[in-house]
Amino acid sequence: MSSEETTAAGNRGTYVYGIVRAGASLGAVDGNDELPDVRLIESGDIAALVSAGPERAAREVVLNHGRVLEAALDGSPVVPLQFGMVLTDDDAVRNEILEGHHDELAGLLDRLDGRVQMTLKVYYHEDVVVAEILSSDPKLAELREAIQGSSEDASRNQRIKLGEGINAAMEQRKKDDGQELLDRLKPLADAIALEAPEDELMVAHVAFLLQRDRLDEFDSAVEEIAQPQVELMRFRLLGPMPAYNFIDLKEPAWG
Repeated sequence: MSSEETTAAGNRGTYVYGIVRAGASLGAVDGNDELPDVRLIESGDIAALVSAGPERAAREVVLNHGRVLEAALDGSPVVPLQFGMVLTDDDAVRNEILEGHHDELAGLLDRLDGRVQMTLKVYYHEDVVVAEILSSDPKLAELREAIQGSSEDASRNQRIKLGEGINAAMEQRKKDDGQELLDRLKPLADAIALEAPEDELMVAHVAFLLQRDRLDEFDSAVEEIAQPQVELMRFRLLGPMPAYNFIDLKEPAWG
């Protein structure tokens, strides 16, 4: 059944957030009145984190999916499953997921035990990086000076050439600055995953799989990198969160 399909008429089905240890504490989830009524469906040593199928707006369901999984991290390692997974009932969750993929899921829980994901997003401040590019390239600076005061039509070719030159320089600078970030932070992580840039000013978009006991060390390292670059770059560090980027679960039958 596709995650977008509805269950039988009158039955909201069972929404599945992820996999945790059997008997995992849900205190952090239950203590949040804004989250759905979440419970465990257990099978042996693993359990599915579930609630009744959603009946609210899609945006709220997306937000709750992440919030539930992040809260569950307090009581167990978490294998996050894809957003929007609704099965017909609890038996289907037990049979198709917990029993059908037990060994793989149990292995993932073992691998993720004591580990969390932190995601780092770094962006240039456009005006600053362009100014630095122009100051470091006399030819581009001269070209910009030459077109100032000219009409767009009269200087069209020069403007195109200037734009292409700035874009090329920025791409090279992003590559260099991004690699420097990775070289400094990668030794602290068990694994990294590179994500696609969100826009042309994004320097780095990287997920780090970290031991929980290295979180403070990682935060300090990011701050040490970010502080001298505050005028040039904006740093956004997200987490700790479940290891969304480090789940190599084979395509399941319910996907």
